[in-house]
Amino acid sequence: MVRSVSHEAIILRVRPYGELDQIVTFLTDGAGKLTGIAKAAKHSRRRFANCLDPLARVRVHYRPRPGPGLVFMERCDLRRPATVYTDLHRLAYAQYLAELVDVITEEAHAVPELFSLLDEALALLVTGPASAPLLRAFELQLLRHAGYQPNLATCARCRADTTADTPVVIDLERSSALCARCAGGVDQPTLFRAQGSTLAALERLCQLPLALAQTQRFDPSLHSEALLILSGLLAPHLRRPLRSLKVLQQLGQSSP
Repeated sequence: MVRSVSHEAIILRVRPYGELDQIVTFLTDGAGKLTGIAKAAKHSRRRFANCLDPLARVRVHYRPRPGPGLVFMERCDLRRPATVYTDLHRLAYAQYLAELVDVITEEAHAVPELFSLLDEALALLVTGPASAPLLRAFELQLLRHAGYQPNLATCARCRADTTADTPVVIDLERSSALCARCAGGVDQPTLFRAQGSTLAALERLCQLPLALAQTQRFDPSLHSEALLILSGLLAPHLRRPLRSLKVLQQLGQSSP
């Protein structure tokens, strides 16, 4: 018999399966993203009580299966309920961050830094402000931990600094920056013109702890440009449209 294992986890997505069961996708600290079946979860008052709501932080106990397929979820211990997000804006931000992690990460590919990043961001949103710099910092650090970190600080051709207050070009296809001289008169759909000061701000956010990024302030014009840059950098790695974006847009919040 396969032995049970346990990990700290964040519930990402839940869907019904039959009359009583649920299919649950969750991000763990040691085994990556997994999908499991929770038998009779809809009627369970002991094994999964308040634990299978998206955004809940839990300790999940499950039995893995050899090869691809669903793990068998035995029970969960609640660490942080999803009901802590009582503010609509913070809830919308939390849903966006969790869905973004879900669509970018591979199944059963352990990246402990991704779990720590999402867990920290969700904890900050329990009581802290839902700020645009927090989103940008999270997106940049998510790309880095997922192996898609863009090169924005130097020109991809001549290695010149691109973070000065001068025009630069972002090559979205290659996730890199070009100085104005190297970009020349090239006009391609994957090239996006921006200011070096915007790249400098993004570079700072990529290195800042999320708690500090949450309290930063963006110049409106700089943030509009940063938003477009992150939209282009994230797009190639999204396996499906993000449903949470509709909620953010309805609330008038900043998101790619």
